Amino acid sequence: MANLPVRERILVKAGEFFHTRGYGAVRLEEIIGATGVSKGAFYQDFSSKSELGYAWLERLSKRMKIMHQNFLDNPADRDRRLRKYFYSMRGWMESNDFRGCQFANTAASVSHDEEDIIHLIDQYKRAQHKFFVELAASLVDQREAQRIGTAIFLLYSGAMAEAQNLKATWPLDDALACAEALCEIKR
Repeated sequence: MANLPVRERILVKAGEFFHTRGYGAVRLEEIIGATGVSKGAFYQDFSSKSELGYAWLERLSKRMKIMHQNFLDNPADRDRRLRKYFYSMRGWMESNDFRGCQFANTAASVSHDEEDIIHLIDQYKRAQHKFFVELAASLVDQREAQRIGTAIFLLYSGAMAEAQNLKATWPLDDALACAEALCEIKR
């Protein structure tokens, strides 16, 4: 990590801390100490924790957009698309100690005056909703895609929260079964 530019080192370490402990529980002093950069170097890149949190979520949002687009661009296995997506997120949850959605977790602990972060989280969730509508459009009649995609988004979001709360995968498995049933995909 020492080979990375200062800004990147800060973003990587902040991301680790924000994800494992929650945005609200992390202090800037901890991030500065863990990265080994001086306060002056830190403040050259980020004027506040809010600016750092925004940059972290913006970077994460871009990565998720690429992942979602790559997923939609792969037309193979039409009837297994939902299953692949839910299973990939299930695997991610298991490998990350059931920490859940970083956007939802941050939204739960961000202060009300951090409007830029709240807006970015809202934009990400809207993009995620759009992803599920587009995914549904590849599986069902176009006239039903908005309704079914919205239902799948809500199933997925609720399942992620419950999987995190219970530290269990069954909510994702059950949400997947419901999503496949909505799309009339035979298991």
